[in-house]
Amino acid sequence: MFENVIHSVFQVVRLAQIVGIPVFAFLFGLGFLFLLTAGKNPIRKRRGLLFVITFGLGTFLIAYVPAIVHTFAGETPSQALSGRSVEQLVDSTTPIGTIIFNGLKWIAIPVTGTMFYIGIFVRLMAAKNPGRKRVGIGLVMFSPLTLGIVLLIPKLLPSL
Repeated sequence: MFENVIHSVFQVVRLAQIVGIPVFAFLFGLGFLFLLTAGKNPIRKRRGLLFVITFGLGTFLIAYVPAIVHTFAGETPSQALSGRSVEQLVDSTTPIGTIIFNGLKWIAIPVTGTMFYIGIFVRLMAAKNPGRKRVGIGLVMFSPLTLGIVLLIPKLLPSL
């Protein structure tokens, strides 16, 4: 019975990481867009800052708290009871992760290129509107950053 509880906790943490990290990272980026387009609107500035702080911390908490808790409070015999270690559980999902990241790479390359050109177009078309200028500059600046993140994530994860 204890094996089933440990296995279900591992699956819940894995599900939280698979679903939570992309959702929180998207909302983190949305917060940056709110900050870029806020202008003098204090409500949008506050909303952007809340999104950036809350979802930035949430992303890192979902990603790293399970590993920290397991490192400092976990026991080695509890893994041996289930017959499979966490590393073996992660390795069993490697083909799915590789397919997802390759698909993400093939989608992200044209999207970020388009985002770069749209940013240049928005920047050039914003005559004296500082909000639009910031949006254009933000799109131009974040497109290479987005592509770099998409291309680096599979290399940073050791199991892929």
